[in-house]
Amino acid sequence: MRINRICRKINCVVAQMDRWPLWVLFPILLAAVMAPVIALGEGSVFGYHDQLDEVMMSMVFSAKHMGDGLKIWPEMMGGLDACGLQPAAALFVPLYRFLPVFWAFVTQYAVIFTAGFLGMYLCVKELTESSFLSLIAAGCFCMLPHLPVYGLSEVGIPLAVFAFLQIWKEKNVLLSYGILVFFGLTSSLVLTGYVVLGFWAVGTAVSFLRRRKWGMLAGGFALLTAVYVWVNRNLFWELFLGMEAYVSHREEMVTYAMPFWKTVWEAFTSSTQYVPSLHRYLILPIMVSLILGIVCYKKMERKSRKRLFLAWAGLFLLFGIALFYGFCRWRPVVDFKNGLHGFMHYFQMERFCWIYPAGWYLETALCCSIWWGMKGKGKISSVLLSPTVQLCVIAAVMMPTLKFIKENSYLYMNVNQYNNGSGITGYISWESYYAEDLMQQLEDAIGRDMSTYRVAHLGICPAPALMHGFYTVDGYSNNYPLEYKHRFRKVIAKELEKNRETQLYFDEWGSRCYLFNGTTGSAWMLGKDSEIVYEKLELDMEALQELGCEYLFSCGEIKNARELGLSLMGCYETDIGYWRVWLYGLQRTANGGSR
Repeated sequence: MRINRICRKINCVVAQMDRWPLWVLFPILLAAVMAPVIALGEGSVFGYHDQLDEVMMSMVFSAKHMGDGLKIWPEMMGGLDACGLQPAAALFVPLYRFLPVFWAFVTQYAVIFTAGFLGMYLCVKELTESSFLSLIAAGCFCMLPHLPVYGLSEVGIPLAVFAFLQIWKEKNVLLSYGILVFFGLTSSLVLTGYVVLGFWAVGTAVSFLRRRKWGMLAGGFALLTAVYVWVNRNLFWELFLGMEAYVSHREEMVTYAMPFWKTVWEAFTSSTQYVPSLHRYLILPIMVSLILGIVCYKKMERKSRKRLFLAWAGLFLLFGIALFYGFCRWRPVVDFKNGLHGFMHYFQMERFCWIYPAGWYLETALCCSIWWGMKGKGKISSVLLSPTVQLCVIAAVMMPTLKFIKENSYLYMNVNQYNNGSGITGYISWESYYAEDLMQQLEDAIGRDMSTYRVAHLGICPAPALMHGFYTVDGYSNNYPLEYKHRFRKVIAKELEKNRETQLYFDEWGSRCYLFNGTTGSAWMLGKDSEIVYEKLELDMEALQELGCEYLFSCGEIKNARELGLSLMGCYETDIGYWRVWLYGLQRTANGGSR
């Protein structure tokens, strides 16, 4: 009797807590995540691939040239059109104008982390009425290894869904419109904006067909569209008015086909590149919950039946997205796309998969909500459906996913970095990657105003030099002139002939406009431990001179430097910096040019 009484009290407390605003616990999570970052400072660890080496440059240069009216930014690739470095989250650009770059990035990270948590919490709360489920889903979602430079493109999906639900129910309409403006200013139209607009249009159409009040939903669609049009006005000017500033290198991009069902399965179970949802261990519990829901359908209350329907619809949507991703990579579709020109040649419709991280954790919460709050008849069912038992089951089911998320989170990496350092962890920290002290040594060795010359990189990513203030002839851009790609290719033409894979990488993609070669292929992260030596490098130095290059930063010694017209100015490295740089100058000819 006493045990039963204790159990009833515990269940009563758990049920009461489920109505509490548990989002108030978020500051504890935020503090835990930010503490090691603040303690490490620039020694912190964040993903560098497609973040620190590309999108970061779009934020930095957009901030640097904010308000100056320049359409050609001179720092990269001999001068790059501003359209080639379009930031993914326009609202965050001023941070990089008024704060040191690292702290601007950390501030952006804190904002998207907060938006991810609150968006998921509010969305799940609206759908399930459960604070526990909201807390679990939101905590998992915001801890995923999102790339902060993309803003809310991925992380803000739940916030957009919440705004839609509020307007659908005709609640907090002005607040929801404000959320849409915020989402539009902090996300990318070409990454997920068109996906959100597409689903919003479908929802508006459904509201119209069901003879609901659809005007406010249509207003939300119009508002978000207007924000995106304003932010991307240069893009729309080029697309619809035919005012392209140049022919993009993307015209030569080649999309490769992938096995249809293998691609569908991998996308469904493991998501895709750039959007790690880490949901693999949730699929089986979701399927079991949905099947049990069908078996117990007649015994369910109306709310549970409605949530079961939503959960099945969500699963079909997630599988449909995987099917669509496979379809976009299917050979007949790929061949058709490769034969097109202009925008449709390189537009990536398969980016619907960017809603996967939000989709899977919303789906998990919906499946749990089917049983949450149900009351069983009889001793066994009443025990199994008690809040305490259900919470324990949910915790057990989530444990593998929580472990998976923990091992891939920035919190785990930065705590590990704080405790052990790069010598043990092998992580490349912010200060190691950008290597400011090393770049300063190179600047001092050259001894000239950095705006008066340009440099190139061999086996080294140009991002650290660009961040320091060097002007480069190489760089990473997903939209630069095709004519420049062809000019740059002349420099490395003989080297590309030595490596077929590297040749295809440059010719059929080309967004990384680097000095690829036969010795190190398409590698650009060769640090000071690589011990690379270039024996018979064949670069067209005249073509490199025509690009304005006067200095070469190499990851290794170039044995035939004299034959190429290069003079060694020194080899530089620092304890903290990831790189070792062999500095070469292009020898000057009688007419003052470079040989």
